[in-house]
Amino acid sequence: MYIGKTFSFNTMWHFAKINLLRTFINSTIITALYFIFDWKFLAIPFVPIATIGTAVAFYMGFKNNQAYERLWEARKLWGGFTNTSRTLTAQIRSYIPDKDLQKDLLQRHLIYINIVRLQLRRTIVWATNREHLHQSSVADSEELLAYDKAIVKLFADCNKMEIYEQIKDKNNIANNALQHQYTVIHRLKKNGTIDGFEHSDILRNFGELYNLQGACERIKSTPLYRQYSIFSRIFVTLFIFLLPFGLLSTLHELKHIGPYSAWLTIPFSLLISWVFFTMEQIGEFSENPFDNGVNDVPISTICRNIEIDVLEMMGEKNLPEKLQPHNDVLL
Repeated sequence: MYIGKTFSFNTMWHFAKINLLRTFINSTIITALYFIFDWKFLAIPFVPIATIGTAVAFYMGFKNNQAYERLWEARKLWGGFTNTSRTLTAQIRSYIPDKDLQKDLLQRHLIYINIVRLQLRRTIVWATNREHLHQSSVADSEELLAYDKAIVKLFADCNKMEIYEQIKDKNNIANNALQHQYTVIHRLKKNGTIDGFEHSDILRNFGELYNLQGACERIKSTPLYRQYSIFSRIFVTLFIFLLPFGLLSTLHELKHIGPYSAWLTIPFSLLISWVFFTMEQIGEFSENPFDNGVNDVPISTICRNIEIDVLEMMGEKNLPEKLQPHNDVLL
């Protein structure tokens, strides 16, 4: 999640340079043919192009609205992880007298939360934007380790490699990690450490964790439907290509500017194309909120905050530091 108050020129250029280069070449060729070679037939009325631009703007507005809804839903789901983790910690601290068992259960919970994070960060080729521009600016962060290495490091740091060995070959490691918690809580009920009501309360929060995980996996595995994403890019590209043809006749009529007014087609084409293409990119880069990019939900930051909350509720004094932004991006 980008948290800077402004975008630097380098950041904007990073996302806009390919489109601006194409637009510059296209508009320059068309203007040169019109002005130097006197190909006047290239100039067409601006009204049909403006009509296309209006339709494209409405279409992109719909797409961007859907992308934002996915992004905001993902953020609410991770807010649910935070709230459920706090409730679960309070219950375990209140219901289970054994301090070592409390610590073990809550440590397992932190492992589970981080496994969900790592699983969501795995790249799905068909669900990831083909340009990767939104990922390249944060690709060098240590938070974005390869999945296999990150999972091993997570269990090793918590001295829980025996659990890893049991579930490492599972398709969904997070499911199996939480299943271990169910087993422990069930055993506590059978030996009388917790009663039926306490058992039910804890299991209700485990069920909520599964619901939150499943909703995140739904967003991850179901990108914005391709007909909206693909045709949005096609329509924007078509509009940008046709734009210089419509600007030629309009700008050439500005005689008070001088005989070279038609050459204003180039800068105006660049400006308008930048606006439209940027709106298209915003939707494209926001539709997958777990895609290791600048617009993602900051799940690493949220996991670290959950860890701090849990350890603080346990009375720990040696708390980890909050994650700091990487290139003005919270990961």
